[in-house]
Amino acid sequence: MAEKKKWRCGKILCLLLFCVLACAAGTAAFIFSPDLQREEPEWSAQVVSSDGESLRIFTTADGRWRLKTELQHLDPRFLHFLLACEDSRFYRHPGVDGMALLRAVGQLVTNGRVISGASTITMQTVRLLHPRPRTIVSKVVEMLEALRLQQQLGREEILTLYLSLAPYGGNIEGIEAATRLYFNKSPQQLTPSEAALLIALPQSPESYRPDRFPEQVKGARDRILRRLNEAGLLSAEESAVATAMPVPTRRFPMPFLAPQLALRLHTAFPQQRLVRTTLDGPTERGLRALAFRVARELEPGLTFAVLVVESDSRRVIGYLGSGDFFTDSQLDLTRAVRSPGSTLKPFIYGIAFERGLLHPESWIDDSPRRFGLYRPRNFDGCFHGEISVREALHRSLNVPAVAVLRRIGPLRFVARLAKAGVHLRFKGEADLPLALGGGGVTLEELVTLYADLADGGCIRPLRWLENSIPEKASGESPRLLSPVAAWYVDDILKAMPFPAGQQGSRDVRFKTGTSYGFRDAWAVGYNRYYTAGVWVGRPDGSFGRSGTGSSLAVPLLFNVFASLPPHSPRAALPVPPGVLQVRHVELPTALKRFEQPGIWLSRTVPLQILFPLDGSVLPLLPGQKITLKVQGGTPPLHWLYNGRPLPVAPGRSSVRCDSDGIGWSEAIVIDSEGDQAAVRFKIETQ
Repeated sequence: MAEKKKWRCGKILCLLLFCVLACAAGTAAFIFSPDLQREEPEWSAQVVSSDGESLRIFTTADGRWRLKTELQHLDPRFLHFLLACEDSRFYRHPGVDGMALLRAVGQLVTNGRVISGASTITMQTVRLLHPRPRTIVSKVVEMLEALRLQQQLGREEILTLYLSLAPYGGNIEGIEAATRLYFNKSPQQLTPSEAALLIALPQSPESYRPDRFPEQVKGARDRILRRLNEAGLLSAEESAVATAMPVPTRRFPMPFLAPQLALRLHTAFPQQRLVRTTLDGPTERGLRALAFRVARELEPGLTFAVLVVESDSRRVIGYLGSGDFFTDSQLDLTRAVRSPGSTLKPFIYGIAFERGLLHPESWIDDSPRRFGLYRPRNFDGCFHGEISVREALHRSLNVPAVAVLRRIGPLRFVARLAKAGVHLRFKGEADLPLALGGGGVTLEELVTLYADLADGGCIRPLRWLENSIPEKASGESPRLLSPVAAWYVDDILKAMPFPAGQQGSRDVRFKTGTSYGFRDAWAVGYNRYYTAGVWVGRPDGSFGRSGTGSSLAVPLLFNVFASLPPHSPRAALPVPPGVLQVRHVELPTALKRFEQPGIWLSRTVPLQILFPLDGSVLPLLPGQKITLKVQGGTPPLHWLYNGRPLPVAPGRSSVRCDSDGIGWSEAIVIDSEGDQAAVRFKIETQ
């Protein structure tokens, strides 16, 4: 008995010494210690919709789900429960609760073991910020740092830190991540059962994991419920109901909408904790639901991508990078470069309208033709003779489109699309096959072009970020097409016939495309409110069987438009000045036909070298270059000087080169039709 009494006395002395040291440390903290060094924790990055709905959340570099908590977004009742159980004098003590410390010492002396701890929420926050071994020295340091932390931060900030960093089992930290993963909800409204479980979990996060040890966590939760009932914070009935509630036994998945776009933006802004996009949450969920339905109807190996834009603002509101991220493809297929098929034909005709070469009611010849070595054929294998430009675009005929591209010039067409930020990818030089999909584009670029068309031809980029500032027109806005040309194209597309067996909104203008070998099926459309594009194909770019833009992409496009939020009615765009709303017979003679039948391939200006003249003498200074000039022909033009090819200068009628010295030289120019012209001239020194 004497030995036991002696042991207890020794223990009391040690504890008193500990208290003295703690008090001394606290005093020193206020007088001598510098500010507590505190690094901002790394938070999980979130990509959210325009209204704040989480689209995708990323773990931290060390693999943690760690979301910063905002107290105003927490259930107020949960905070009352937490402080009652963990730190009832949180708003009164300076960071260390002296009464709790004395109570813990007294219980230890009386019972010979720890009955209750004395750690405040501030001390627990210090431990979360700077983990240390559980020793008496560490406890003294924690108390010192808790006093200093309370000096540096307000109580609300400390509580926010604690609730953001508290461990909840596995790689879950913070109440925001815990409620998402265990209850599939935000912490704004919690049941007493959920609140009690979230208070119990940080006390022993690995032993109380609901997904591994449901019985243990249920016992811990029920003990918290009893304490809340004894404290008068829960009625007996509420406590009984909460005790009867089951505990979660699995984790819910984190949000995973628009995963490719979310990854793209997270990669672009790696230091940004919150990236707010222009995406509309309900629209994105609707696209995801549509994707699940459509995926079951496609043949194996096919997938699709969808992009939806508000035409006026260019805000991207719907984004589907692939049909199913986990089974189809994790590639962002809205950015995959593919052959656009016939989807660029409206813009070829639009440039011709703008240049006064055509009218929608002009006649154009759809007959077998050869353009140099190029002999395009129509998709149906038939030719239709003389038809209107309107019908040629409705039928998506190839020969007329190639003829018009030849007239406006492939280089001019490529440059016009580049002005809108769309850069055609092709091998070699710009040439006539571009009219039929001979250059690569992305779905994102196609939607950009059609959104410009929906906006009367004005060029503006797509917007992905809610806080980005839309471009404002300063003076004359850049244009893809003139107002008159854009109106003509729109007038043709609004009466585009529906594919056989399909029906959609007559309000939607659309165009389809199918690439060689049925690799890609496209449908892009717009109305007064939205522009949407659909691509269907195989991620590896392999051949398809028979699916076309009309059979595969158009039904999906119509479903997309049917699922979009309704808008209040808007008036049609006014008819621009200069539009000719007339029949074919009323057209000016120059617009009745696009090049006369039988001669529409002939040139008005033959290929001819203007300088130097054949047989002429050129006096040159030492080092002076020779200038070669040409007119006519069909670009691109290729020059040979004394048999040596010169670099091609697209769109230019002259080239300069070094001479081969005095004496006779020869220059030859060859156009894309195979015609050529040659001159011989003599070089002399001045």
